[in-house]
Amino acid sequence: MESEEIPTQQIIDKLRQTLEPRIGIADSVMFARENSAIARDEDDEDIALLKTGFDIYNVPITSYQRQLGSAVIAVRKIVRKLLRPVLERQVIYNFANTRVVQTLSRQLQKLQENQQNLEIKIVSEFSGCLPEVKAQLETQQQAIANFQSEIEEIKAVQQQQTAILEMIAAQLGDRSPSNIKNDPK
Repeated sequence: MESEEIPTQQIIDKLRQTLEPRIGIADSVMFARENSAIARDEDDEDIALLKTGFDIYNVPITSYQRQLGSAVIAVRKIVRKLLRPVLERQVIYNFANTRVVQTLSRQLQKLQENQQNLEIKIVSEFSGCLPEVKAQLETQQQAIANFQSEIEEIKAVQQQQTAILEMIAAQLGDRSPSNIKNDPK
């Protein structure tokens, strides 16, 4: 089964279109979208949405029913008054969260700028040292190659000496003490 890519941006746009008229922020979001040249990216748009939509208490009360419209609006106003303490606490909470997100976003942007500056600084500092480092690496690589060739030579000499010692041991093995006494030399 192939995994399909989820159209995240389309889902976000659809949710915004659906929710904006309900919570009374359509005009301000449209204004923010028109000024998207000022906004850096989608995160800034989301922060703008948070800023304009944190006040859930002062949402316009409307009704799309012609006959019962005034009654529905009156009931909604009564419910709003009953829920006022809860809604006010939610508005305060939403406002605080909006400020925190905005602060974190600014800090993140500063950190990203600092990281880019540091990367540029590191590249510029090390680009001047690069020829020296390359020369040192080549010198060390040449020294390693020389050591390896010397090790190979030593191994070859060691093998020759081992072979000579084996020959001597074999010859000495042929000359046992009884053979040496009978030897006319």
